Amino acid sequence: MQNGVLRREGKAWVLRYYVRVRNADGELAWARRVKKVASVSEKYRSEASVRHLASEILAPINAKTARPESTDSVSHFLEHVYLPHCQANVRPSTHAGYTFIFKILKPHVGKYDLRSFGAVEGERVLTDFANEKRRAQTVLKNVKGFLSGAFRYAVRTGVLQFNPMRETVLPRGGKPIASGYAYSIVEIEAMLEVLPEPARTAVMVAAYTGMRQSEIRGLRWTDFQGDTIQVKRSVWRKHVEETKTPASAAGIPVIPVLAHALETHRKKSTSLYIFAGGSGQPLVLANLTRRVIEPILKAEKIPWSGWHGFRRGLASTLYELKVPDKVIQQILRHADVSVTMKHYVKTSDGQAEAAMEKVAKKRTKV
Repeated sequence: MQNGVLRREGKAWVLRYYVRVRNADGELAWARRVKKVASVSEKYRSEASVRHLASEILAPINAKTARPESTDSVSHFLEHVYLPHCQANVRPSTHAGYTFIFKILKPHVGKYDLRSFGAVEGERVLTDFANEKRRAQTVLKNVKGFLSGAFRYAVRTGVLQFNPMRETVLPRGGKPIASGYAYSIVEIEAMLEVLPEPARTAVMVAAYTGMRQSEIRGLRWTDFQGDTIQVKRSVWRKHVEETKTPASAAGIPVIPVLAHALETHRKKSTSLYIFAGGSGQPLVLANLTRRVIEPILKAEKIPWSGWHGFRRGLASTLYELKVPDKVIQQILRHADVSVTMKHYVKTSDGQAEAAMEKVAKKRTKV
């Protein structure tokens, strides 16, 4: 138990005490802290009058409720405690995303201690990060989500008592969230007219099943049963993983034109994977896009907006065909139908005009 050294320095009462912290090597060591207790005033004229304030500061330390980790810097906790936890418990792609966020966030959290980090500091970090340069609103949301997840872990492990990010509000002024592009049937047919194999069949799979890029890479011939495709895995970089969510692991109906394309492609395949590179491992679709798809489509003046546009395009086409929302959700394999309708179904100006024409026809005369 320590009482600290309480002294008057100028017009303030100052407490000197020690806490255990982790040094640069990650080892626990004693470090001195200096903290202003109160300003000298009529109320606080003597050491005895401020001793109870010093005792409040020292109480958690003396009671051993302040764990050593809580005296770490926020930066040290994120890098050496939370990110290793994530590496062991989340998908490699998720851990890579968190690591990237930490790198761009590190300059803004390095000056804060974990124990003294509250909602005020959290909002200040978000504001400073947003003011550094104009960032997309999605980036700001991801940064707040990353910090909130880290502090939830700190609470669960007893390092902190509450999550300081819970009360923070995202700063205004970020670039608006761009609405994702959805390919139309006309655009897809135009692509299929000009693309060579295996790009053509890969685009057909994306367009007519709504599968994610990582899921397409993970497809094996045993997953294709003629009239259905069973989604069982995803591939990110060289990592073969389970699907994004349990709901994502499901069967998808295969329309005849796609089944025919896959059967034709099977005759030329010698790999376990439907789309494979020269080594027999999953084909890197990003390379296929850069080397084959983008140059050809650019020359033909056909827009390319990434692989996810096929997923949105399928959802939007099914919606236009009046397929029930829950069925669209099932085909895209979302856990929540609200995600399908909010983020994947895109309506066109023509659909809006047609809807208003129906309203006009039902109007009675004034």
